[in-house]
Amino acid sequence: MKAPLPAPARRTQQERRETTVRKLLDAATEALIDVGYSNTSVQEICKRAGVSHGGLFRHFSSRIELLIRVADDVGNRLLELYRGDFERLRRSETDELVLALRLLRTNTQSRLHQAWFELLMAARTDRTLHDALVPIWKRRDEATQQFAVALLPETARTLPDFPILVDTMVTLFHGEAVDRFLRDDPHSEKQRMEWLLKLLELLLPKRNRT
Repeated sequence: MKAPLPAPARRTQQERRETTVRKLLDAATEALIDVGYSNTSVQEICKRAGVSHGGLFRHFSSRIELLIRVADDVGNRLLELYRGDFERLRRSETDELVLALRLLRTNTQSRLHQAWFELLMAARTDRTLHDALVPIWKRRDEATQQFAVALLPETARTLPDFPILVDTMVTLFHGEAVDRFLRDDPHSEKQRMEWLLKLLELLLPKRNRT
């Protein structure tokens, strides 16, 4: 006769809390992407997460508090996306500048980044959200600059305006990603990348291609 299987270990209160919070963050993120900021209601989030309204408010005092936490979470996940894409793309791309631009474009066009754009656009008219997003944006900007230095160390060392270059590329690809909501034009995107590389050739004539 087989011995009975041991009963599964019971989760601690902290583990249950973390699981519920993760469900709520993921549900709110997906709702932002699928139905937009204004339709990401408490009811919509709870339905997607499989959590009651009371369950949500046990962890977050309000909808806006949850969405601010989502903004921070999405920012961290986008940085992880950068790192994951770097490991994937560098196997097929030896030109470090092309790799950096492809990473930036892939990241800004990702599904996850749409949640960040929804929050940014809502912050224009929501002062509470705006004030909460500013420090999150600053942390993301600093992390992006650090990642750019790691990707292009020689360029960062020799080009005095490197931080401005990185900021310009980020801003450009953010704008491109937002335009993509209405304008899906792969040919123009290809031309834009080719033009950027030609322009950067003038600034970085000795970029690494090995």
